[in-house]
Amino acid sequence: MNRLARYRPLATAFLVLALAAHGAVTAHAFLVLGELTVAPDPPRPGETVTVTIDMADPSLAPVEDAVVFIEVRRPRLVDPGLPASSTEAPELPAPDVSVDLRETSPGRYEGSFTAPDTGTFHVLVRDQTFQWEEANASVMLDVGLGPVGTLPFILPPTAVGPRSLWVWLLWLVGVPVLAGLVVTALVLGSRSPKAPVPPA
Repeated sequence: MNRLARYRPLATAFLVLALAAHGAVTAHAFLVLGELTVAPDPPRPGETVTVTIDMADPSLAPVEDAVVFIEVRRPRLVDPGLPASSTEAPELPAPDVSVDLRETSPGRYEGSFTAPDTGTFHVLVRDQTFQWEEANASVMLDVGLGPVGTLPFILPPTAVGPRSLWVWLLWLVGVPVLAGLVVTALVLGSRSPKAPVPPA
């Protein structure tokens, strides 16, 4: 029993690693529900505006550790077909403003910029957590035209590329098999051999 207890932390570590890795590689395999708010509301031209984005999965669990930024453009620079969600980087002119957002609490991302002139602006929310994945969505932001409130958006699920697919398969299959082998070896090794029965 002491031998099994000695290796129990190793087995536990394998299990924790497998669960954590599985969560990491499937972190964006589903759609993400988002909300964008600004402070102050309403935003005014020439003032500093703080943008807050809250992101959650369909079960409303916060989406953490994402790499999120926004791009602000005048509507005349954007195709009339937008806003629209996409998993490909849209071909758009250079933004008037680009802001990197940092995570301030689980699933909440914030950044600031100076509000442009009065008008309605196109805001592109971009999630580039993995370099081979892209998810984006658009909202329209009024500046100097009244309260904005909450602007909802949806980031579509990103396709699993070949490289991430192999990583996913490695964690999904390889780690559980390795953990199973370790546990089996520990269980078999912990069995003490039966004492020989003396002849009658």
